[in-house]
Amino acid sequence: MISAPEFPSLWNVFANPVFRRHAVARLRLWRVVAWVVVSQVIAAFAWSVAVLGYLHTRSRGMIEVDFASPEFQRLLEKHGSNAFMCGWLAILVIQGILVVLKGTFSVATGVAREANEGMIESQRLSPVSTGHKVIGQLLGLPLFENVLVILLLPWAVASAWLGGLSFVMMGKVYLIFATSVLFHHAVGLVAGTLIRQKILAGTISQVLVMLLHFVLPFFGGFGISLISHLGMESAILYEIIKATPQMVEPRGFIPSNTLPPPVDFFRWEIAVSGYHWIITVTALVALLAMLARRWNDQESQLLGKIGTTVLAAWMLTLTCGELLPNFSRGLGLSDLIGAGRLGIGVSADGFAMEGILWIAGFAIVLGMINLLLSATLVPTPEAKARSRYLPRSRWWSDGRSSMPWVVLVSLFFAFAWCLVIRTLLRETPAMSSVELSVADALWVTASLVVPACASHALVLWRGWKVALFSGFTLWMVPLMVSVVGLLMSASPDGWPMWVAGLSGFVLPGYASFAEVMGLPVVDFGAVFHTSLALHAVAAGAFLFMARRKAPVMPPPLVAKVVNPA
Repeated sequence: MISAPEFPSLWNVFANPVFRRHAVARLRLWRVVAWVVVSQVIAAFAWSVAVLGYLHTRSRGMIEVDFASPEFQRLLEKHGSNAFMCGWLAILVIQGILVVLKGTFSVATGVAREANEGMIESQRLSPVSTGHKVIGQLLGLPLFENVLVILLLPWAVASAWLGGLSFVMMGKVYLIFATSVLFHHAVGLVAGTLIRQKILAGTISQVLVMLLHFVLPFFGGFGISLISHLGMESAILYEIIKATPQMVEPRGFIPSNTLPPPVDFFRWEIAVSGYHWIITVTALVALLAMLARRWNDQESQLLGKIGTTVLAAWMLTLTCGELLPNFSRGLGLSDLIGAGRLGIGVSADGFAMEGILWIAGFAIVLGMINLLLSATLVPTPEAKARSRYLPRSRWWSDGRSSMPWVVLVSLFFAFAWCLVIRTLLRETPAMSSVELSVADALWVTASLVVPACASHALVLWRGWKVALFSGFTLWMVPLMVSVVGLLMSASPDGWPMWVAGLSGFVLPGYASFAEVMGLPVVDFGAVFHTSLALHAVAAGAFLFMARRKAPVMPPPLVAKVVNPA
């Protein structure tokens, strides 16, 4: 009798066969030695420049590094803690560059290379469990960069020892750092799994990293702070300043208004670092679920219908939980998005123009996130064929119709939109004259549901390549033309408004102007209703053509590899 193979525990990483294979391939002796020498030299230079540079700025002239000198000892007693903190921050930046930029690139290119070489398909046939495969790739592919980062920790220990820094604080910072690093590596792993071209996968993973740290925090000004918290900079800064208040001006080098206040989540105050950790862990779990599903079935949806719906509901709960208490405390939009600092104070018919722009921008951002999640619900032709010829397939299986789930997810976003805006209008005195009626809520809901259904139906009919090209041509190009036209035209209600209205991206924003705000200056109603009708007709036509499309023959039963785990 042949017994089933036994594998080590999932937590025993060093006995994981996938991890061991990547460790042998990545940790080549001379390559490691060369990179260790380079990284240590750069770290020594950055640490020395940061420490001595800060001491130079706090001294009255040039200083001589002489530990026996009373003058140098007095300087260290007064400013040594902040100086060695600067040295540790320099090391932390180098560690972040190694694991976030280089490590994420290595993960994405490594898994894409294995897919092209056929290694992924051979691993699908192996009896190794899905958990071992995911953890082995997640920790094995960036192992080289992780080793370099670990070897830089003595510089952090030296900074703590010489500067009297709290080891507890440094432990919390590195816990946030490690969680964020795992999240970034999971992003690279998903990018490499979906994109089989090595260089393209690596480039896209690095672009996503740039978006997470430099572009997406901008959307925090629209109330989507959930996205802006994915970057670890604010959480690390929060822990450092809380533990070392001497870093704040005038004694230190960090402005006093840099420390972010605790997040008020449904009246529960949560530290910025803790809130960041919750969101990062949520995103990491979602990415790991995508990878596990793809290992079990390469034709599966990323999260499945139930997983995508749960993720959307949780994201909206976090967003509403952070926004609603701010409005209830009477914070204006100037406190939330800094509109007062931008000089936005023009009023229109008794309510602030900043409120109008915020409502429209919030709706547009929600619409884009809704489109992104709806895109993950598109079933592959193979999954549809498999479900068609399996009479007992469950109603939430990947091959069944996803259109009801797209509508459900869009309704979640519409409900959150109406809840947030209704609270804003009720709690903001400058906008108390504006009301959100049931008819307005229905129109806003349609502005989120219809574009999502249209894009989903187009993918079902013509596939992803045609849908992406059509989306760029019909949704992005009109926006570009309208922006140029708006800069050239003095009239805001001219043809640029009509051209931009063709895009499904701005349809929720147009609904905000037309139905909620009712601006008397510019008539958005005609543009909104015309664009909504066109998108509704297109959604119906695309869905009709998709259902008339010839069905794909079912794949052979041997083509589907079932994971024994």
